[in-house]
Amino acid sequence: MYLAIDIGTTSAKAALYQEDGRLRTVKSAAYPVHYPAQGWAEEDPQDWWQAVIQLCNEILTATGNPSIACVCVSGQAPSCVPINREGKPIRPAILWLDRRSQPQVDWLVEHIGMEAAERISANTIDSYYGGVKWLWFARNEPDLYRRTWKISQASGYITFLLTGELATDPSQAGLCSPCFNLRKRAWDESMCEAMQLDLDKLPALQPSTSIIGRVTPTAAEATGLKTGTPVVCGGGDFAAACLGAGVMNKGSAAMMLGTSGNLLVPDMQNTDPRLINTVHLSGEGLSLGAVYAGGSVQWFGDMLGIQREGLFSMLDKEAAATPAGAESLVFLPYLMGERTPIWDSQARGVFLGLANTHSRGHLFRAVLEGVAFGYRQMLEILVERNNPLAEIIAINGGARSPLWRQIFADVLGVPIRWRPNSGGTMLGTAYLAAVGSGNQKDFTGLTAWLEPTLDTFPNPAHAEVYQRQFSIFSQLYGRLKDCFITLGIAR
Repeated sequence: MYLAIDIGTTSAKAALYQEDGRLRTVKSAAYPVHYPAQGWAEEDPQDWWQAVIQLCNEILTATGNPSIACVCVSGQAPSCVPINREGKPIRPAILWLDRRSQPQVDWLVEHIGMEAAERISANTIDSYYGGVKWLWFARNEPDLYRRTWKISQASGYITFLLTGELATDPSQAGLCSPCFNLRKRAWDESMCEAMQLDLDKLPALQPSTSIIGRVTPTAAEATGLKTGTPVVCGGGDFAAACLGAGVMNKGSAAMMLGTSGNLLVPDMQNTDPRLINTVHLSGEGLSLGAVYAGGSVQWFGDMLGIQREGLFSMLDKEAAATPAGAESLVFLPYLMGERTPIWDSQARGVFLGLANTHSRGHLFRAVLEGVAFGYRQMLEILVERNNPLAEIIAINGGARSPLWRQIFADVLGVPIRWRPNSGGTMLGTAYLAAVGSGNQKDFTGLTAWLEPTLDTFPNPAHAEVYQRQFSIFSQLYGRLKDCFITLGIAR
């Protein structure tokens, strides 16, 4: 069997897969995200490890302690997890959604230049990227930076605790712009030197499927895994999700609907810095757009203050009872700033068109549609760059909503395909373990692990209203940008 572990933004998951790709069991454990200041987002890496210990023991006990052929860990990225020579975190992890490093963005634009950054990394300069977060850490906490042995990613920290070996893969390194040279698939020495970042503090780069070590006696005692069990490098959760969706070729895309929403497109021939450009787990290029998807939905539910099981099913029913377009209500999902395509950490969420006739169902539908409009902007960049899509495979928790899948199909004008019981981040992570262990020679065997899709097709009756709403959505940011700046100064 293969053990897949994913260190997500709000919880860790562990899943056991059989050799034929059938899911045996999956469990999850939540942990808190801390927001010490507006725009900041941190987690305690020890919470990740305690969750992994709990999940491994639970799964092994529940399944009779089966033989594990290989372990693979995926995780949220990019982050800043500085650890000392004893392998202990010396500060809370700075997460991908953290936006504190805007001053470093300004410094990089002035002293390095956008053109140089895009030439090396194929990405823009933004506080989302790992290298910019590292620069904040080095400039603002120099004593801690000097004590840092390595700067890890979330999954890399867990594989380090399992094996004693620290590495990261190109899919996560590609999100650490501008420090990663996308063309060379290596850390860029000249860029790190210009940023005064020590190249020695960055982890070694390894292929996603390479065995980087084996479970140590200490880790075995904590987790219940057998000493010597091989552990492969793994990769970013977004790339594992794309792999788990079976999306490997041009013309298809994976739509990830976790806290962060991503549209992932492999083998894009003409990269665009409005998107995020990195490396797929199989080695070819991978481009993605990003929007605050499940995070916006979760915010809406939390904001209501209703403690009841089935809250989101109730909201789905209320939203489904309202017409497409939420009766002229538009939502901008920029609650934590936004990445593609506007790249503005100061942007904020907006409801436009509120009236006393709008109900909770209208607002929730507007949230679902606003996220879908964010994906529509990504899709238009792909079409602009001659990378049209024939289908989109929806994955992760948000894809379970039939209403949201229909909204996406209507807004994007593309069939949305979904697999209820297979695919997604955990399956992609498990398949990396299968390849790393040698039981799968390459990625061609992945299709045998996947069930047929349930397909949702665009409803032509909604095309006109969504085109009108999208036109308003697309104008909103430009009209409000200066207001966001003024609000940011006030904060």
